[in-house]
Amino acid sequence: MIHNTTLEKKKYLSSIVVLRGIAALVVCLFHFTKGYSGETSFMRSMWSFAWSGVEIFFVISGFVIPYGLLGTKFKISNYGGFLKKRFVRIEPAYLVSIVVVLLLNYFSTLVTLYEGDGFSISPVQLGLHIGYLVDIFGNEWLNPAYWTLAVELQYYLLIGVLIALWNLKNKYITIVSLLAFLLLSFLPSISIRFFSYTDVFTIGIIGAFYKKEWISRSLFLLLTIGIAAVIFVNHGMIIFAVTLISAVIIAFLDTLTNNRALLFLGNISYSLYLLHIPVGGRIVNLAKRFETNEVIKVLVVLVALGFSIFVAWIFYRLIEKPSHKWSKRIKLKLE
Repeated sequence: MIHNTTLEKKKYLSSIVVLRGIAALVVCLFHFTKGYSGETSFMRSMWSFAWSGVEIFFVISGFVIPYGLLGTKFKISNYGGFLKKRFVRIEPAYLVSIVVVLLLNYFSTLVTLYEGDGFSISPVQLGLHIGYLVDIFGNEWLNPAYWTLAVELQYYLLIGVLIALWNLKNKYITIVSLLAFLLLSFLPSISIRFFSYTDVFTIGIIGAFYKKEWISRSLFLLLTIGIAAVIFVNHGMIIFAVTLISAVIIAFLDTLTNNRALLFLGNISYSLYLLHIPVGGRIVNLAKRFETNEVIKVLVVLVALGFSIFVAWIFYRLIEKPSHKWSKRIKLKLE
């Protein structure tokens, strides 16, 4: 979700990796505690707003791709190669995770403790997943976390065109196109959720403009406050605070912390995001069938988190990491 086409040639920003790790961690804890420990429990209350980790991912995506491509020779003729690199980077892990979900769904029905409908596969539903069209056609995601991947894909489709325009260095085209992108957030988004989040992506994009020294610090702060106000109007206080803090950290802190655990989580965050519900969620769902106290519930969540991280690490090594290498072999000739 976060690595971009030429980031390896740019200054390494460990703060990005750490933020990815934090985002993945809190999203996991949100899903594992949701509906498990009781709405009034301390554990549930503690992580009740952790869904906002998704918006951290969007801010980072908004920043990273422009950061790697602004000021290069990237133009419309590179657009196809850019999308190819993105697909090679993210698609293998996504497709394999779908297979994992289906296998887990099937084997779950063989367990005596299973409660629910029998296993079945809908060709239409699978086809919509391949094209990230599930929301558009009102179908159901096999993994609830997948909806954000559709939003990211729609962002990739548009940001490649915008960067080609911005690299023309025509300030009027840049201002108008960026403003139009931001204003998409006011459009109804019943089936295309991406529209709702262009403001969140934009606050990351402005950070890239600042880091590439296309705008001054004072202008960056002014624009960030303005975009944050739009985010507040569209999404409320929680997302306003989370995105504003993330944007400021990215802009001013190349290194947030050198904590090895968070850096590790950041590196495997995509795999963890893909697998935490089908893997860790099953542990939590199984535990819900038994009467337990709050201490046991905390332990169950920790076990679910730990096992999810372990599986994600294996998945990262076997599936995601090779796709990084394949993506890097696709050259855009930007120098």
